[in-house]
Amino acid sequence: MVIAVRKVLRGMSYLSPQLSKETVSYLRKQSMLQEEQERLTERQREVLQLLAEGKVMKEVAGVLNLTTRTVAFHKYRIMEVLGARSTAELVRYAVRNHMIAA
Repeated sequence: MVIAVRKVLRGMSYLSPQLSKETVSYLRKQSMLQEEQERLTERQREVLQLLAEGKVMKEVAGVLNLTTRTVAFHKYRIMEVLGARSTAELVRYAVRNHMIAA
């Protein structure tokens, strides 16, 4: 406690060791989320969101004004980038990264 008071009196900040650990952990999680989101292009995120919401490729194509083949290619690339092996894994990724509501 004395250390904290001395630091504050000198115009410095003080965080308890426990709060420091929690803060660092939170910042790391935020950084990881940002890195994850940067792995996909904006269009890939749009395709993933629509697929995760339960739309089939033909519906996604209609919404985004793309061909079904283009949507299929985007899905293939998304799965490749994320290391996903199924649509279910894509949905799980979308939920975990707050792209859709659970």
